[in-house]
Amino acid sequence: MNETEELRTAAKLMREWALAATGGRWHHMCMGSEGCAVLNDGHLRERRHVAFSGRKEWKADHADAEYVARMPPPVALAVADLLDEVAADRHPELPAWVECAALTVARAYLGPSNESERR
Repeated sequence: MNETEELRTAAKLMREWALAATGGRWHHMCMGSEGCAVLNDGHLRERRHVAFSGRKEWKADHADAEYVARMPPPVALAVADLLDEVAADRHPELPAWVECAALTVARAYLGPSNESERR
């Protein structure tokens, strides 16, 4: 897979998974010994659990829930758009570091299984 394909594949997967996830912005709520939950924003009747963390000590559970809540679908969709823009090469004036950074994000998102495909 070449670099453009890596960018587009990561953007495609990121977009698919974001659109399949519980929509909207998310926030976290920690409930002491019961762990922490990530909920979507919305009216109480529309609110849904997105994730739950409660298997570690409280500080780690809180950090995990807060992190997950800060990566809701709108954030993933914005990153996917950025990766697609870089892959499309519509901006030849972009500094090389931007392309390098986008590729780093794409490779991190695709994970280690993609590593063998680059060789």
